Amino acid sequence: MAIVGRVESLWRYPVKSMRGEELPAAFVGYAGVYGDRLYAIRNASAPAGFPFLTAREHEQLLLCHPHFRSPERAARPPNQAEAEALAPGVTPLHGDANDLEVGVELPSGRTLAIDDPQLLQELGERSQRHDRLTLIRSERPLTDCRPLSLF
Repeated sequence: MAIVGRVESLWRYPVKSMRGEELPAAFVGYAGVYGDRLYAIRNASAPAGFPFLTAREHEQLLLCHPHFRSPERAARPPNQAEAEALAPGVTPLHGDANDLEVGVELPSGRTLAIDDPQLLQELGERSQRHDRLTLIRSERPLTDCRPLSLF
């Protein structure tokens, strides 16, 4: 079998458009890397088709460092062994919110919980338009998905 590539590093981004974390290993299932883009910030001023606050418009997001408060519980689904014992290809469940708590270290060095209203307030104040922001949580990665034009 021919080698077509090598994995140089694995990265996970707990919050869309914030800094990521390098991982020594990752659980990858149907929905992608476990815990990747679990959270996103919705921007009420953004177009309805793409409602996220991103680093394209708000570069300061890249200076925010999210981290799982319990990295060992965020490494893989809690029922992975049970799901694999049922049959090949059974998708395990995501952990609950307590298993996947995220803290965000701000550029100031202060850390806030992802669901702390102060975090959204500070991000909104740093945005040039003082956007109304809300938090979104999903078990599937909140990624950019742009159609390809084949013709």
